[in-house]
Amino acid sequence: MNIVTYAHRLIVGNLLTIFSNVITFFIYVFFYLISFGDPLGLKLKLNPPACLSDPNYGIHKYLKVNNIKLHYVESGDPTKPLMIFVHGFPEFWYSWRHQILEFQKDYWCIAIDMRGYGDSERPDGVSAYKLDLLVEDIRDLVRQLGREKCVLVSHDWGGIVACRFRDVHPDALSAIIVLASMSWESWFNEIWSEPKQMLRSWYVFHMRLPWLSEKLFQLKYLALFDLMFLNSGKNTVTEKDVECYKYWFGKLYTLTPPINYYRANFVFIVPEKKRCDLNIPFLHAMAEHDNALGMTLLDSMKKEYKHIESVVLKGCRHIVQQEDPDIVNKLIREFLAKHNL
Repeated sequence: MNIVTYAHRLIVGNLLTIFSNVITFFIYVFFYLISFGDPLGLKLKLNPPACLSDPNYGIHKYLKVNNIKLHYVESGDPTKPLMIFVHGFPEFWYSWRHQILEFQKDYWCIAIDMRGYGDSERPDGVSAYKLDLLVEDIRDLVRQLGREKCVLVSHDWGGIVACRFRDVHPDALSAIIVLASMSWESWFNEIWSEPKQMLRSWYVFHMRLPWLSEKLFQLKYLALFDLMFLNSGKNTVTEKDVECYKYWFGKLYTLTPPINYYRANFVFIVPEKKRCDLNIPFLHAMAEHDNALGMTLLDSMKKEYKHIESVVLKGCRHIVQQEDPDIVNKLIREFLAKHNL
């Protein structure tokens, strides 16, 4: 990359960062004034919603992997193939509740809280959330569970982790399923080359600065979670489900670690990546009405991976596995059956 391109990205990136945070600052001041000094309206919940301990979803367990304590929910028969679910932002293991119920009879299902999320450990510092560390969490988890391979099912940030896992640990995969996500390289290449994707990814720039992103999510008792998860046209995500997210993200200091994923992995220059030619069953599904990710990422992923099956989920939004579980579960099951997994 020449110096002119780098300088252009530096200027544009910093302007977007400043502009989005200035807007957030004024939003925060506005709510501060109309809320008489209490713009957050936080309601600390000491007791978790009952559905988080529903035994139908499995047993809550912990393992120390890659030098941190990881929380996960286990269900299914440990003698059957291992299926690991890796969530996105801002979620935790509960985002896979529909898939756990669907696949626990045929697979040993492990739905994790990634580091910094839910009941997993929250290491301090931005650098603790570098992509390679997130990948090694999953690799060590597979080892600690006594397995050599797994079916890796992922969404959003979990998909970014899964793609890097595919790159560096292909021997540990039976198959990879990436929902409404992409590789880190494809994402940032699209951000810097496609103006529409850059605008869709405004939040990536916004989250570079400390404090304000956390405050934006906390406004009016985490009202953004209602906007992100509730859909008046569908009943698969309920207000009770959203309360589960508010229970975890309403606690002190629980938003900074997830936001640090963005801060730790932001780049102006994307390193060149060799095309992945090894044939591992790979399903890449994008949501037709995804506000965060554009369809150009499908072609970007095809350039990056030789063996990949691409699907557009018609009528779906970003949180596909929660909002349209029947479509997603059918897609996953047919894909696995096709590859005799």
